Amino acid sequence: MKPPRLKVNIEKRLDTFNLSVQIEVGAEILVLFGPSGAGKTQTLNAIAGLMTPDTGEITLDETVFFRSSGVATKNSAINLPARKRGVGYVFQQYALFPHLSALENVAYALWRQAHARERAETLLGRMRLTDLAHRYPHELSGGQQQRVAIARALAMDPRVLLLDEPFSALDSEIRKQLHEDLLRLQAEAELIVIYVTHNLEDAFTVGHRMAVVRNGTIERTGAPRDIYPPNTPLILDALATSS
Repeated sequence: MKPPRLKVNIEKRLDTFNLSVQIEVGAEILVLFGPSGAGKTQTLNAIAGLMTPDTGEITLDETVFFRSSGVATKNSAINLPARKRGVGYVFQQYALFPHLSALENVAYALWRQAHARERAETLLGRMRLTDLAHRYPHELSGGQQQRVAIARALAMDPRVLLLDEPFSALDSEIRKQLHEDLLRLQAEAELIVIYVTHNLEDAFTVGHRMAVVRNGTIERTGAPRDIYPPNTPLILDALATSS
């Protein structure tokens, strides 16, 4: 089977800058790295269908997520609804329903589908949460809540998984375990993963490639250690501007 390929070539005028992003992502973890307000989350939102670019195109293999008129032929504008894009999204604040258990939160993504409960149980098992399936979000630790959020994002078998600062509020030991979980899940499912962070340690730990984002544009892309070799002035600059 041909490896999946996500292509993004978009522009969007925002309040403080113009977002202009051109990237291609395969079955890998691409880290969008840069300071807060650089355009990283807006890029995820455009891919997910939560924000509409002004111009450009977003495609996943032969499926067009977005195309502005004039990109190919006249009157060919396409803007596929978020629910039809097959994209999983894990938000920084988890966004779990407080009145639903962990199992119900995951199953909610499979609303009205047969075997929703069984599928949710399987995903919670993959995230090592079987014993906590009937607990509510306030009864779970931050790391446990984030694993529920990942399980929910995976419920629809997405080909693309977006993570927006997913582990920033967690301590280093929990982040380490979740990084291992993410790397394992990506390899097992051959997912396209785009991981937003301004934490250089996270970028080095999970990123197969890194795209440095500043003021709405991608300055450079490559392996993390090629972009920011240890013990160089560049790494000090990244740390100074990423908080």
